[in-house]
Order: sequence, then structure tokens, then C-alpha cells
Amino acid sequence: MQKVIYTEEFKRDVRKVKDKKVQDRIRKMVKKIKENPGVGKPLRYDLSGLRSIKLPPFRRLYEIREELIILHKFEHRKEVYI
Repeated sequence: MQKVIYTEEFKRDVRKVKDKKVQDRIRKMVKKIKENPGVGKPLRYDLSGLRSIKLPPFRRLYEIREELIILHKFEHRKEVYI
């Protein structure tokens, strides 16, 4: 299993979430990514190299580097790609 790194940006985004159900869904999504890192949709253009996974209405952006999974952002879908 690959090691997961949480960026400061990701930690800050998750701390903003107060809803316990969404927090639980975030934990489950991290587990899902750890089990199958290729689960997310590969992004293109300026975000090439990143992957996105849906957690409606949010998106999680992450990156796979050899034995690392780097979680970059967790925001509403309207703001995450900016």
C-alpha cells in the first residue's frame, strides 16, 4: 500500500468541513484512494498529473508519485479547479 501525504492546503480545506457525515465520507474516500490510487479521473491541461475524485458536491485533487499519494485539495466543485 502506498503512503499518503496530506498537504497543508488539503488539511486546511478539510478543517473547514463541519458536517460529521461529510467528514466520514472524506475518511472513506481516503481509504478508497489508498486501496486503488487510479480510481480518480486524470485531469488535463494546467492540472495535468493530478487526479480528481467526486464526493458531491466536492472534489478531491490528488497526485500519484511512485509509492506516494499526495492529497492536494478538497473543495466545492465550483472552486477546486481555479
